[in-house]
Amino acid sequence: MANEWREHVKKTMAHMKAKAKGTTVMLKDVLKEAGKTYKKSGNSVSKSNKKSHKKSHKKSNKKSHKKSHTKKNKKGSRKRKNGGW
Repeated sequence: MANEWREHVKKTMAHMKAKAKGTTVMLKDVLKEAGKTYKKSGNSVSKSNKKSHKKSHKKSNKKSHKKSHTKKNKKGSRKRKNGGW
């Protein structure tokens, strides 16, 4: 069995070609018309029953560049490892 959407598009194209009487029918116009008239079958899940999943944004690992990358030595800010003077 072919896809229901494709079958509907084929039927719509045949209908539009018969209606056009020899002039060319653009596929874009056929798809627009088929989209207006297509109804999904009862087997598919309706949109209201589906749960919506929101995508979570991952934080990037890049560091902000607000601080300058030069190291400055401050006197007296280092602690001694041995604990003695």
